[in-house]
Amino acid sequence: MDNKILKSSWAIAFTVASIWFGTHVGGGFASGNQVVGYFSQFGSLGSLLFPIISMGLLAWIMSIYLKFARLNGFDNYRDTFAALYPSPKMEFLFEIFYIIIILAAVAAAVAGAGNVIANFLGISYVGAAKTLLNLLVIAILVLLSIFGVKLVAAASTVLSVAIMIITALIVIFGIAKAGMINNLLTEYGVKAAEFHPQTAFSIFRATLVYCGFQCVSIPPMIAAANEMNVKGTNRACFLGWLMNGIFLSISAFMLAKWYPLLQGLQDHALSLGDAVKGTAFEHFTTATSGIPNQTVLTLMGIKWLTFIFSILLFCAFVSTCVTLIYTMVQRFSPKLAKFDENGKHVGGIKNETLRRVIVAVVAIALCFSISLLGLKSITTKVYGYMGYYSLIFVVLPGLIWGLSKNKKLEAEKKAAAAE
Repeated sequence: MDNKILKSSWAIAFTVASIWFGTHVGGGFASGNQVVGYFSQFGSLGSLLFPIISMGLLAWIMSIYLKFARLNGFDNYRDTFAALYPSPKMEFLFEIFYIIIILAAVAAAVAGAGNVIANFLGISYVGAAKTLLNLLVIAILVLLSIFGVKLVAAASTVLSVAIMIITALIVIFGIAKAGMINNLLTEYGVKAAEFHPQTAFSIFRATLVYCGFQCVSIPPMIAAANEMNVKGTNRACFLGWLMNGIFLSISAFMLAKWYPLLQGLQDHALSLGDAVKGTAFEHFTTATSGIPNQTVLTLMGIKWLTFIFSILLFCAFVSTCVTLIYTMVQRFSPKLAKFDENGKHVGGIKNETLRRVIVAVVAIALCFSISLLGLKSITTKVYGYMGYYSLIFVVLPGLIWGLSKNKKLEAEKKAAAAE
């Protein structure tokens, strides 16, 4: 096959688009937490439409950056952002976003893993239980970060595919069994919660913010599309939009069906205060807001799927933690030492293992502290703030400088080809 055709083929584009899909549909998405927080709470209609709009905007922004990288021959995000911003030093603006999102993602995964265990055991993920469960997850992370990085890396692809399949099954069962919601409301004696007002500001804010913090997918996409041409990257972004937009939309639609019951159970449990202890509502104080998909499965009574989903989701959270901590170690451990042009140590910590351990310990300590906020607070507040930040320092720069620079580069290449 012609090399030019290969670089723009739909098959290669699908492979690259799958990188974006895998980055998006991780533990945070599979839990249903961020889906409810940004879309499902606004009702079924908004849940079908606005996820597609959000992913469409992200696909457009991503195509601008991928096009700019390909036209310049860049294969990493640092060179890409350094060249796109008016000053190379402004690249640290994206670096800030990327580091904080990675730390928040690890913290969310720690909180999510602890929440999964709590829900599975039927206990409330609060107070001492939250701290102890998060510490248990941290202990597992330390062991895997030291001894099991290769194992986690080898299992990550299979785990991602399994999570996607199980999440798809949850969506199918959740929509098919939505008719039992009224009976469950009666059984538990709770009032159905109302959807959040779907004002133009609220739904568009959520749509833009979700797009903003999902810009964390841009760096792996730049690296993955290294061998593609501009036409190929456009196809990858188009396929990525369809894959992410449709999957996000139907997942949000399903959870919107169950939202009145999920929120109703949580509201009722919280209204009981201390009286909730020892009642059937005790674990609903955190279960419904922490891992909505797991709670839906529990309410539907599908025990085999609940068991499989709980195991896979826990493994997905842990895998995310180990992978991202490893990324942080690779990124910052070299900065703790200085070497001359001949590779001779001239300053800092010489022992590589010690440098890696220091970075890993600091990163894990930070993530543990953030994880105590809980999964919902991380996905709505930390991700939310970084979504606003990204809109200013990632999305707008792409539109302001990316479009014009891409147009100029294309014109220069056409002129050079005509000579």
